[in-house]
This record gives sequence, C-alpha cells and structure tokens, in this order.
Amino acid sequence: MTDTLRALRLYASPVFIRENPTLIPAATYLVITFSSLHHPSPGHAASLHDIGLFWWLAQQSLFSSLCCQYWRQVRSPLAPMFPRLIAAEYRAIHILLALGLLLLAVPAIVRGLPLLNVLALESLNLSLSTGSDLVGPKILRPRLRKVRTAIVFGLFVLFMIPTMQDLLMKAPWFIALGVLAVALPAALVELHHSPFAHPGDHGPAIPATRPARRPPNPATRTLIRALMWQPPRRRAVPLPNGLASGAPLALVAQSAAILMVVTGFALLVNTISTLHAPTWQDARDAATATLGQVTMFGAVALPHWMLSRRDWPFLLSLGPFGARADFAHALYRAHAGRAVLAGTILGLFTALAAILIGTVPVPRAIAAAPALAAVIVGGSYLPSLAVFSPLTNRPGFMLLLSMLGSLAGLQIYADILFNKPSVPPLAWAVPILAAAFALLMARLAPRALARADWPIEPPAL
Repeated sequence: MTDTLRALRLYASPVFIRENPTLIPAATYLVITFSSLHHPSPGHAASLHDIGLFWWLAQQSLFSSLCCQYWRQVRSPLAPMFPRLIAAEYRAIHILLALGLLLLAVPAIVRGLPLLNVLALESLNLSLSTGSDLVGPKILRPRLRKVRTAIVFGLFVLFMIPTMQDLLMKAPWFIALGVLAVALPAALVELHHSPFAHPGDHGPAIPATRPARRPPNPATRTLIRALMWQPPRRRAVPLPNGLASGAPLALVAQSAAILMVVTGFALLVNTISTLHAPTWQDARDAATATLGQVTMFGAVALPHWMLSRRDWPFLLSLGPFGARADFAHALYRAHAGRAVLAGTILGLFTALAAILIGTVPVPRAIAAAPALAAVIVGGSYLPSLAVFSPLTNRPGFMLLLSMLGSLAGLQIYADILFNKPSVPPLAWAVPILAAAFALLMARLAPRALARADWPIEPPAL
C-alpha cells in the first residue's frame, strides 16, 4: 500500500508535468467539455453532438498523459532493479485510469446517456491511448507496431465524429457490453510490463542468416515512384517528407482511401446498431460526414515539423542555409509551399467528392473548395503562436495548438460547410481571417523562431 501511495504522489508532482506534452491539451479539452454542459444545443439534449469532439479529445489526452508517466517509470533503466516499483506503478495507473473514466463519464451522464454505453466508448478510447509504442518518452519506446498503429489511428479519428459516438450510445446493451468486455481487458493487457524474462522463456529462435528481401517488382516500383513524386521545388527542403507535405498523388490516394474506409466502417456500425441493411441515402450521409476526416488526415501532419526540432542545429551547421534567421525563413518558406499545396488538393478533392455524392448543392461545394483550402493553410500556422514567448515555447502547447487547428477546427468547419442545411454568412469570413493570419505568421514567426532556443523538444521525448 505504501508503494502504491508513493507512485500515486508522483502524478501530483513536477515529474508528472515535465516532458508530458499531452497534459496541457487534456486540461484545455476538459475545461471546454465541462463548460459546455450548461449550454446544450437545441435538439441534442440526450446526445453528444455538441460536446462529442472535445469530449473524445479530452479522453485521449488525459489517458495518454497518465500513461506517459507510467511508461516513463516502468521503462526506466533502473526499473529492473526495483520489482516493487513496477508493481506499485501498475496498481497506481489502474486507480488513476478508473478515476479518469468516472470523471470523463460525467458530461455524458449529465446528458442522460446510458452509463454502460458511456463506459464502453471510454474504454475503447482507453485501449487506443495506452499503447506502449505510442506514449511515453520516445527514447524508451519499443519498435512501432504498424498494424496496431493504423487500427488505433483509424478508430480514433472515426469516433471523433459525434454521429459515430451517438450511434454507439444508441446501441443495444449487449453491444455496449461486448465493446466494454473487449476494450477494457485489451487496455489492461497493454499496460502490463515486465522487464524480466519468464522461466524457461529464452525468446524466439533467431535464424543464423536472414532471408534476403525480395525487391519489389517493376510495376510496384513505378506505382510507388508515381505516388511519392513531388514538385522539384518541394524536394530539397529542411522539413521531413510526408504524404501531406509535398506528394500530390499520394495525398489524393490517401484521401480517397480514407473516404471509402471510414464510410464503410460507419455503415457497418450503423448496420450493427439498427439491425437493418444500409440504404443508399445512409451511404450518402455517411460519406458526407466523412469529408471532415478526409481533411483532418491530410492536414494533421502539416504543423508537425515544429514538434521535431532535434536535427535543426545539425542542419543549420551543415546545410547551405546561412545564419539562424535565414534557416528560419527557409523553414517557413518550405512550410508555406507544402501548406498551400495540401490545402489546394484537399479543398478540390472534398468539393469534387461532395458534388459526386450529391448531398451538397454544386455552387456551395464549389465555394467550399477555396474556403476550406484557406482554413487548412491558416490552421497549419496556428502552432507558430508558441514561438513568441519562452513560456509557451513547449511541445505541449504547440501540440495543443496543432490539434485545435488541424483536428478540432477543421472538423467543425468542414461540418459547417458540408453537413449543415445552410452555411452561416459569418462562416465565409473565416477563410479571409485564416489567410490573413497565415500571412502575418509567415512574416513575424521566422524572426521569433530565430531568436528562440533550439532544440525546443527536450532530449528525453
């Protein structure tokens, strides 16, 4: 008991706050979620429609921040010398996650939603947020499990849609119980950690020589080369490459795949919940609601270059960029090109998809293309606000701004453009403000970044 209390006290100490980038977003989303309880939207008294997005982000951030401290403790190089420490941390994280589940259930219970369904949705997010290869200090993480990561990211983004959350809230009790029975044990198993080998377990046999990997055939190489093609001006830049940062065909292919996969999964959940075969109108509505996820997936990687700065001193010293100010301007020039390219592609893709789906009038879809592109570009500059002050120049604050712009902001704006009966006149002013904000940051932020301390990301992250 004493060991468990000592482990619990660490979650109220500076050790828990230090190098915990999801803690600030968790506190912000909790405040937004609980402040919305007194102002429910008309017609949504028994649903999560108006708080579901921030409620879901609050869960993910809170669970990740707790698990970040847990994995930091049990994966410490000194942990194998103290078996009681690992056992105490395992008990402590159980207690804190249980308290977190109860705290986060309050907004949904106040809305009159069934407790079993609420806990099922929370346990699903818990199982997505406890991955040993996704949270905690990067230097202590194991190798990334690509299949699990793809499933986790897909389900996380899928249930950011308040409509999907409401489907699970309306599901029969046995479906909610089944989700709870699968997700909760999965999270507990994922949290189990032992640095010691079990008796008689010598690990898998390692072959003396690994078989040579067969090179891809010419058709596959041609396809990969076509998908990863980038305009010449976007190739030699001091930013990491990615699908949303300069490869137009790959971004289009990614957007089409997300549209089909997320729409299909939404129809599957709807079929299981209602026990009725989906209609063509159900497919059209689900595809229209998925357009927000398409833009999020494409835009979420744009501001991530500000969170990975460990190589900047080496690039500044070894690259042909000149002084710090010149290097900072080169970074923002590269970001501007990538953001405009990604925004244009995503805006045109979503507008064309909305026209083909047929649930949005053609003039409105055409007007939505440049509006959405401008908001994507403006949202990608939002983390630049962090570089103007040493107090905010931290990964947690930058991650919060990135998620507010690329996840929450785009989700809300895309919902206004494509899922509302009519677009409010003020919504058409948002792209003008976003473009003005991007131009202002492109002019002021490089100077502030040149004066800031590098690297901003702590070495242990």
